[in-house]
Amino acid sequence: MSLTPKEAFAKLPQKLHKFFMKYPPRPFAQYADKPSTVDDPLKNPFMPNKTKTGVWHTAKYSRRRSADLYKLAYKFGIHTLLPPTPRKFYEDKYENKNWMRGVLYNKKSKRERERPEKLASKEEALAKMDETILAARPEFKKKFAKLEEKRKKAWY
Repeated sequence: MSLTPKEAFAKLPQKLHKFFMKYPPRPFAQYADKPSTVDDPLKNPFMPNKTKTGVWHTAKYSRRRSADLYKLAYKFGIHTLLPPTPRKFYEDKYENKNWMRGVLYNKKSKRERERPEKLASKEEALAKMDETILAARPEFKKKFAKLEEKRKKAWY
């Protein structure tokens, strides 16, 4: 059992009902996407508008009230019929989000940034350990020669 458009409109909450009485839904009326002049027939009730003298008038519906209307219309699936709002809501808010650079590319702490370089230098130092010890203490030369022979003879 489907409702006629009149019956469906009558079942809307009072807030939406009053709004659509003042500002007809999108197919019947078009609204500006940007702020316009006060005399403009397409002026948007959610956007501020300018007079001929250049004075700005605030929006007919504040951002909080427009958000309430949008959320209420979203519950009933008629949010597309509302005039364009300056805010983004729900999925649109996350699909078209400009992410901050710090969120995309985390800076990390100094220790975390320098860790790979530190590990590489550590590996290099361990590989050259024998030469470093011999350079510092030449008296160990005989001892190292014996150790090298043991290493060559080791079966593992």
